[in-house]
Amino acid sequence: MRFDRMTRILVIHAASLKERGEHIDRMLKGMGLEYEFIAEADRDLLTDELMDRYLADGPEKMREKLSTASCTIKHFIACEKVLEAHDDGALILEDDIVLHKDFQSLFGRCMSEYQQHHADSPILISLEDSSLRFVPRSQRTKGQMLYPAEKGRMAGAYYVNKQACQAIIDSLKAERCRIPIDHYHNLLMSRGLIQCLWAQPAMATQGSFMGVFGSSLSKRNDRMIKLRWIFKKNYKRFLYWLR
Repeated sequence: MRFDRMTRILVIHAASLKERGEHIDRMLKGMGLEYEFIAEADRDLLTDELMDRYLADGPEKMREKLSTASCTIKHFIACEKVLEAHDDGALILEDDIVLHKDFQSLFGRCMSEYQQHHADSPILISLEDSSLRFVPRSQRTKGQMLYPAEKGRMAGAYYVNKQACQAIIDSLKAERCRIPIDHYHNLLMSRGLIQCLWAQPAMATQGSFMGVFGSSLSKRNDRMIKLRWIFKKNYKRFLYWLR
């Protein structure tokens, strides 16, 4: 099954990071995919009212870490957009994500399996391998792509359905966020409010881990970062294959 072009794609993007925006444009347009940048809540546009609405620590404390505040709020806004549009869900990407070459076919298979077995539950599907965590081989089943997990694998690439979006926003209204978004997802998972699935194989990696956006580094160092990442990733994949 190929990528369902009706799936909404929302990209968490800081307008000041033009290189990352251009990267997303090239990558997704090259795949023939439509997408939407989350333009609200850029760090330069963060107001006290906006931070008070989503974050527990308050504007004064959060002004020391505006980039984190902006990114976290943008993830919540993405959930609100899903609910406002009455979408079934959305693919959420951060602007440094690198989708693997077989992303469209793998994601299509994930969504087919999700529709058959998980669509009635509040689901977040982790699609990336940035944390270098994989499904152990002993737990894998031939032909199966989605596996229950207790935690996500960061927040650079995930699918979230409308039920999970509702649970996230409801929880936010009851208790505003004081931790990074991936930790907030994990907190709700630990409370049983949303369910996590890992895609195996993963189909995306955050470019920041691969040296793709190391603008302050030399090209030589960027290459070394990429080579070290490839080694670490293959080593970890081998360890999980042995389990």
